[in-house]
Amino acid sequence: MALARRKVSRIARKTSSQSTSVAPRRTTSRKPTPMGDERLIRTLQQRLFETVCNPDGEARSPIGVSASFVQLFRQLTKVEGIAVYVRDEQTREMTCLAEAGCANSSLAGQWREMLAKAEQQGQIVSGGLHGFRLHRIGRMEGLIMVQTEKSPRLTSRKLRAVVEAVEPWLAVALDHARLTVKYAAKILRIQHMEQVSDLLNSSLGEEEKLRRALDAAIRLVEAEAGALFLGAVDGTLKLYAVAGEHAAGLSALQSAIAAAVHRTGQAVLITQGVQDARLVSGQGWQTAISVASLVSVPVRTGAQAVGVLEVVNRRSGKPFSNWDVLELASLSNQFGLAIDNLRRRAVGTGGTKPVGQG
Repeated sequence: MALARRKVSRIARKTSSQSTSVAPRRTTSRKPTPMGDERLIRTLQQRLFETVCNPDGEARSPIGVSASFVQLFRQLTKVEGIAVYVRDEQTREMTCLAEAGCANSSLAGQWREMLAKAEQQGQIVSGGLHGFRLHRIGRMEGLIMVQTEKSPRLTSRKLRAVVEAVEPWLAVALDHARLTVKYAAKILRIQHMEQVSDLLNSSLGEEEKLRRALDAAIRLVEAEAGALFLGAVDGTLKLYAVAGEHAAGLSALQSAIAAAVHRTGQAVLITQGVQDARLVSGQGWQTAISVASLVSVPVRTGAQAVGVLEVVNRRSGKPFSNWDVLELASLSNQFGLAIDNLRRRAVGTGGTKPVGQG
């Protein structure tokens, strides 16, 4: 009897198991799981690393690094917009290097207002607009602006965690990119300076030396135009040559600033031409060019001033710097030797030859 009961019990359990296994299952549709914080952070960090290591110089420039970052960030998080601002080392203004999304022009004013607040207060939130400081060696050198609105993947808490983890990587990448661009520009400038030096020490005629050297000096500081003025025997300053992409119509150029530099021996740097009283509308360079920035340096032979080298407007639109003044001034003695040789040959002719004559 005991054996029979055990058999019945096993059969009952088996039947119950079979009936359970054939019961219909509930089917639920699975939604794609949003990317976790750690994976999102690692992906952004990896992209920044890859961008810095990119052999393409344009891709690893500050603009290239920023563009790659904002595009991937928006793609992964689905935020409405993101932008990277960096303080210009020369003008000290915040410049937008790259942005993705937020094409709505109505947000422009709100973004500018938030930008100013974030500069002063650090991280700031206004509705769906978030501002985060971008640090560089302990200093605030930029901002990351993010427009979230109703982002399904990024809460304010997650956004803060992600940006705080990625921001040091972005700061280092931008710093690396900035140095790369600087070194490349420095190498190019050294090459231009060597070219000027080679021309002024070549076997060319003095007139040809000076004209070619003027062209090379203009390229050295990336100016739109430049002029070489020579001191005449009567002590006045006269135009010898003018060159550059905006030199047309300036064959009779007179510069009060160059005359003052020749008289005092002190170089002049103007970075805000619109506000500088020394630049008068309709006079000098301003007869043909709207001058935003200007460098004027004396040209000497020993202690004697023999001329002035003057350039206007950097092609990039940025103002000239003290570094540009130093580089042009470093060429002064070499220009001076060529001018002195030219003057020796011109003795008895009534002074140096005017523009357009060989």
